Amino acid sequence: MRRQIWPCLALLGLIFLLAPTPPASADEKPHKLTVTAFATPGTPWDTDWQTFRQHIESHAGDRLRLKLLIRGEAGGEPIMISNIRRNRTQFGGFTLSGAAAVIPELAVLTSPYLFASEEELDFVMDEYMMEALQPLFAAKGLVLMRWAETGWLNMYGRKALILPQDAKGYRLRSQASIASQVLVRSIGGDLLQMPFQDLIPALQTGLVFGGETNVILYSLTGIAGEAPHYVMTRHSYDTGVVLASKKWFDALPGDLQQIVADAFPPSPVSRRAVRGMSRQLEKSLSEKNVQLHELTPEQRAAWVAATRDNHIQIIRRAGGRSQEIYDIVLAARRSYRAAHAENGAENGAADSHGAR
Repeated sequence: MRRQIWPCLALLGLIFLLAPTPPASADEKPHKLTVTAFATPGTPWDTDWQTFRQHIESHAGDRLRLKLLIRGEAGGEPIMISNIRRNRTQFGGFTLSGAAAVIPELAVLTSPYLFASEEELDFVMDEYMMEALQPLFAAKGLVLMRWAETGWLNMYGRKALILPQDAKGYRLRSQASIASQVLVRSIGGDLLQMPFQDLIPALQTGLVFGGETNVILYSLTGIAGEAPHYVMTRHSYDTGVVLASKKWFDALPGDLQQIVADAFPPSPVSRRAVRGMSRQLEKSLSEKNVQLHELTPEQRAAWVAATRDNHIQIIRRAGGRSQEIYDIVLAARRSYRAAHAENGAENGAADSHGAR
């Protein structure tokens, strides 16, 4: 008899596991989930959002009413983040520089030459900054869900900005972040702040001649065709963030919270995809009639020197907990470098922060 019962129980268990997610009960209305982002088709960010969609649809059924506005339909990053704060939309992915327009302290993390390597940055962000920054996001009505990865920021222009003095008087597009504005001013550029959506027309009309961005956006959004010089300054690293409306997320049932939390790919997965594509695009830029310029150690040292005091200005202008965030970064960096002391090149990397 027992031998007959166990196969039946096993079959029932298999049926349960394979059964589709049950629909919302009559007492539970579907929860709205509108996602906003700027994800160009063919990029890892677009792939991540399609993964997000598939996870939500397969695990939440009709309990979440999902709508993706991931082509910038909802406006620039400050507007999109403001809408999430007010629960007009519920979820989104943004650059760290864009999020810094709402949480100014984040600008500290894009201070020039703060990190010596991607490995060092990953350690600092994963082991220290997620916990340190959660209260700042919560105070603004946001939940920090993930690091989303954007990549190294480099300089582009109609001419090659090999040295900081090449940017003197040159009209450069600035992001809304304090760090971006301080950077342009520190190299003597003529600053013009604008949302990303306005950049291509501004380059075409000569309203601006250059700026800073990662290699994926430079290659795939039309910037390369208007500003064919790309200088690998690697002056800042934009980690990117995935955010949720705190009011909305806190009101979800616990199981839906977990489904939403698991829907976007984990940070290591996102990082690998973005970094892999970035390296491929760097190699293919010559095919787009772009001149890619790698800096010599002397040229890089000139950029480090020109931006040496940027973090001081960023901390002063951002205010709030900026100094505390900066100190946490340095403590985390020291911890990483102490554990990797055998790597002399990394620990000896020139920057304007280590001696403080």
